[in-house]
Amino acid sequence: MVAGTHAELVSVAAELERRDATLARELDSLADVAERAGNVRSRAEEVLSLLERLPAELEALGRRVEAAGAQAVAAHAALAEADERVVALTRARRRKQDELDRAEREAATARQLVADSESDVSRLRDQLARLRAAEPGLRREEATLVHDAERIAAELARSPRIPPEGILEPGSSLGELVEWGLLVRSRVLVARAALEGERERIVTEANVLASGALGEPLGASSVTLLRRRLEEDV
Repeated sequence: MVAGTHAELVSVAAELERRDATLARELDSLADVAERAGNVRSRAEEVLSLLERLPAELEALGRRVEAAGAQAVAAHAALAEADERVVALTRARRRKQDELDRAEREAATARQLVADSESDVSRLRDQLARLRAAEPGLRREEATLVHDAERIAAELARSPRIPPEGILEPGSSLGELVEWGLLVRSRVLVARAALEGERERIVTEANVLASGALGEPLGASSVTLLRRRLEEDV
């Protein structure tokens, strides 16, 4: 093989390698966009589900707070009655110690029930307050997700691999974000399949080039390896 011909073949291989590297970067870029769009879609689904469940959860928790409050009132009434019985037995001229002991135990139990019921009311009210405060935070997150989706859509609009008619506006609601995320995944899958096909054709072209130059069949999967083989064959 003459030096001029060899240098030309190496140059062609280097150009194929450059094209392959460009396609690889485009694939990585699309994969990154698809991942971020998928994250937006997944979180939009979660936030949408939380907001849809919120009214029913608030109603159910509100009923539990009311029930716990009623139990606390009943527990206080039972404690007052138990304390009165202890006082009455203590003041009685003729009292049986076992009755007084039993009444004091019942009063202690009633006092513990009061503490438990008040604790339940406090805990449930805290839960209700947190649940009521969750909606504004979820709405703020919805706005953030819309903003993130708009940035991703702008990136897709600049991609030469996504046709103009394939660029989709994400919309401004969680439901629209979910649908948009699914469509983005579909568009990106098509674009990535085309890029991978181009890379396969470049590798095939490089194998044909190197096999002809070296006089032996090659089946390398990397254009870089083929270019190096040609450079080494001086």
